[in-house]
This record gives sequence, structure tokens and C-alpha cells, in this order.
Amino acid sequence: MSLPLPTRPHNNFDAVRIAAALAVIVGHSFELVGIEPIPRVLNVPLHSIGVFVFFAMSGYLISSSWLRRPVLGDYLRNRTLRIMPGLIVVTVASFAVLGPVMSSLSVADYLENPRSWRYLLNIVLRPVFDLPGVFEDNPYAGSVNGSLWTLPIEFVCYLVFPLLLALGRARVFALVAFIVGAVLVERLVADPLVFWGSSFQRAANLAVFFALGSLVAVAGRRLRLRLDVAVVLLAFQAVFSAMASPATTQWTLWPVLTYSVLAFCTHSTPVIRRAARFGDLSYGLYIYAFPVQQVVVAVLPPLGFVGNLVVVTLTTTVLAWLSWHLVEKHALRLKATSNRSRATAVAAAPADGVAPTPR
Repeated sequence: MSLPLPTRPHNNFDAVRIAAALAVIVGHSFELVGIEPIPRVLNVPLHSIGVFVFFAMSGYLISSSWLRRPVLGDYLRNRTLRIMPGLIVVTVASFAVLGPVMSSLSVADYLENPRSWRYLLNIVLRPVFDLPGVFEDNPYAGSVNGSLWTLPIEFVCYLVFPLLLALGRARVFALVAFIVGAVLVERLVADPLVFWGSSFQRAANLAVFFALGSLVAVAGRRLRLRLDVAVVLLAFQAVFSAMASPATTQWTLWPVLTYSVLAFCTHSTPVIRRAARFGDLSYGLYIYAFPVQQVVVAVLPPLGFVGNLVVVTLTTTVLAWLSWHLVEKHALRLKATSNRSRATAVAAAPADGVAPTPR
């Protein structure tokens, strides 16, 4: 008999994750349909705000998980089970199904092209965006899944932050030093620095949100996350954003958005807190929306922006539901199985508290 998934917490995190994914979909729709300008929120493109929200939440939740149970093997396995199964499926499906169907090349030429096979590097978190002959005539030409660029950055944060959090009383100093270093990279490095297909500057921007979320988790109950304070901060940010340049407003956006998002997430709002009652669809919405958007633009170009957005959102929601129920939740059950096995081993330990030697 398969184990049940852990009970969803009674807070607003699930709803905010879904809202962030939808913000990414709407923001990308303007870009992929070819409509300018893209709506801006707090002087930032809508889809970028969605990504920033994801990283602030992730920093908080991942750090909280580590602080509750600082076991490196369990931590890395759980993080891998959350991100990799869905990524593998969407990457293979894009390569094996979407590519041959949508490419202007014949199936034989498509499969013989090394660029087709290079797309599978996304499985190892090496961003590759194009497939030969696919979406070449779209307004946003050549990109199959532009959303995947954030996943290697997030996974690197998964690897780095346990090292910072393991420093005991020095962890706050380490997190602040990391934030200062990331800000300096984002602000002062002019030339593009790219490693493993990812820009250091873009990574640094997202890492600041992740680190601030982590800092809030470390502060714990010493920092009260108040909704009234969040509203005041957002009002200040809105006024400041209307007066200053995007580069200037980014200085305050980092702490203001992180605090405000986490203040709302950690509260429990009736109805909203049940956003995941049909499954945690946020990850599926994020990784499937971009290729669905490109397909709809290519196949139904006269649909217009609103029609495009409706078709894309409905189709992506179905794919996200299937991804959760057929792939993601079964992967997470492996995490639950492992946790139960470890709990059983601890319960079976001798009375002196010495656990049995692991095999």
C-alpha cells in the first residue's frame, strides 16, 4: 500500500505559489504573442515578479526544512525528488513529442540533428532553449521552454544554503555576507558572466530573494511577519517605484517583496488556504506553460491575446494536474517512505538512545 502524502499546512503558501505561476504565464503571454509593453508591477515585468516571489518563498521553506532536520542525505534526496521528476518528463516530452510534431524538419532530419539531442541537457539543469526547426516563425522565435532558466539557479541555492545554515551562531553573518556579495555581483558586474548556461548577474538577483527568505526562516519567531506592515511596505514600494528607475527601486524591492510575500504566506486565510485541494499544481504550471504558449501561438495565431491566454491557462492547468497526479506526488511518496523508514528505525533504537547501525 502506498503511503499518503503529508497533510497540506493551513497557510497561504499554496495559493501564493499558484498566483506566482499565473503571473509568469500572463507576463510571458505578452512577450510570446508579441504585444508590448509587458505590464509592470512595482516597476518590474509581471513575469519577473512571479519568479521573485517563488525564490523568496523557496528560500524560506527550504531553510525551514533544513533547520528542522539538518540531515544532508535526506535533504538532498527530498530536494531532488521535488524538482527532477517533473523536469525530466517535460524535457523528454518536448524533445520526443513536441519537437518532431512542430519542427519544420522531417522527423529523420530532426532526430539526426545534434541540436535535438542537446536539448536533453535540461535534465542535468544545463539550460538549452531551442530545438531545430521549432517555433522559428513565432514572435519569440526559437525558444521551446524559456522558463527553465531559473531551475539550475534554484538547485544551486539548494546546495549552497545548507553550508551557510550549518555554521551555527555564525549563520546570520554568513547569510548577510552572501546577500552583500550577491548584490555586488548583480549591481557592479557589467560584462555577462555565464557558467553552465546561466548568467551570474541574473542568478545573483534571484539569490538575494532566496537568501532573504532564508534569513526570515532563521529569525523565526523573533521576527513577526505582520500583514499591516506588509501593506505599508508595499504602498511605499509602489510610490517609490513610480518615482525612480527600475535599477534604483530594486534596492528596496528585495526586502520589501520578501517580507510582504512571507507575511501573507504564513497567515491562514479561509478558502485561500485550500488552494491545493486538487493537487499542488504550481510547479506544473510553471514548467509546462511556456511550451504550451508557443504551440498555441504557432497553431492558432489569429486567436488574439485574451483567447490565447484562456486556451493556454486551461491547457496548462490540465497538464499541471496530470503532472502532479501521475508524476510529482508519486515521487514525493518516496520521500514520505524514506522519512517513515527512518522514523521506524529511530523508534526501534535501544533504550540508551543508540540507533542501530545503518546498512
